[in-house]
Amino acid sequence: MPLDRTEEANPVTDITTLIQILSAASTISVILGVPFIVLQLKQNARILQVSNRQVEVMIHQTRSQVFLNIAQRLSDREYVLRRKLVRDLVAEYSSKDWKGFLESNDSFEIRAFAATYEASATMARIGMIDEGTLQQALGYWAVSDWRAIEPAILQLQKSWGVPAYPNFRWLAESSEAYLKAAPSPDTVPARSSG
Repeated sequence: MPLDRTEEANPVTDITTLIQILSAASTISVILGVPFIVLQLKQNARILQVSNRQVEVMIHQTRSQVFLNIAQRLSDREYVLRRKLVRDLVAEYSSKDWKGFLESNDSFEIRAFAATYEASATMARIGMIDEGTLQQALGYWAVSDWRAIEPAILQLQKSWGVPAYPNFRWLAESSEAYLKAAPSPDTVPARSSG
């Protein structure tokens, strides 16, 4: 039977049809959008990988710079002579039973020497410098220098009533433990250059 065009359209039927059309369009949009979302996630993953690699390179560069700065400092003639001076001062005042040491210029020389290690160790303890990097770079020197001036540090502690240069002590102790645990150079295989 032909539709009579004069009949009025049922509004409920029209809304239902419209809802079905919109629902189908929504489903089609979601299905078509999934590949774009997957592509965007892959792109984000690549960007994240590149960013991570850049951070790794920056960390390596910073670590290399720390090593170079420490090596330059340890090989500096003035520093070598200063290491010798503080050892001589400790021996001198130790033989005098530490008389006149606490307020002498020599005491302040030893304090300044200890302060350089204290500052580096403090930065490692609070995470500004990698502890492993510092142990590898300063290991033997930190242990040796701590042992050399420890008698003077103990005199300062007695006078002050508080621990003197605790981070320097920590660096020396942790470096000594690191050095004892590290494999001997004789047991480490040589790196191939190929």
